[in-house]
Amino acid sequence: MKNVLLILPVLFCVSCTTEEPTQQYTTAIRNTSNKPLHILILGDSIGRNTPVYDTLVNTTLNSNEIAFKKSYRSSGFNGMKVIMYYVKVTFLDNNKGYICEKDSVNNLCFENKVSLTEVYYEKDFTFDNGVYYYDITQQDYENAHELQ
Repeated sequence: MKNVLLILPVLFCVSCTTEEPTQQYTTAIRNTSNKPLHILILGDSIGRNTPVYDTLVNTTLNSNEIAFKKSYRSSGFNGMKVIMYYVKVTFLDNNKGYICEKDSVNNLCFENKVSLTEVYYEKDFTFDNGVYYYDITQQDYENAHELQ
């Protein structure tokens, strides 16, 4: 009986879970092209059970400006940490750009990088001065699609 009483506290302590350490992450969208652009993002920042198309971003970015800068604490990197259903990037000087929709193959999304609707990994961002940036680049400007 003595052995059982000694083993129970040890088993209890061994089976306890420890909380994973958290880290602060900051993400943002950055225009690194030489041209101004307009960006519209619809999605759900709260994580509701049914899709909700709240306006998350609706702004114009000049060269080297940022939008949608958000910080969160987590045990691992979670991208922008929001659900984006629709992203439209329009370059203002030529009406070209990108339309990306979650779970849609409309052929107007970025061709050589992950869409904002699917960006979850550190490798899909540029890490600069403590911030993970989703960059919209000069190459994105040059490869943009004609938009109606």
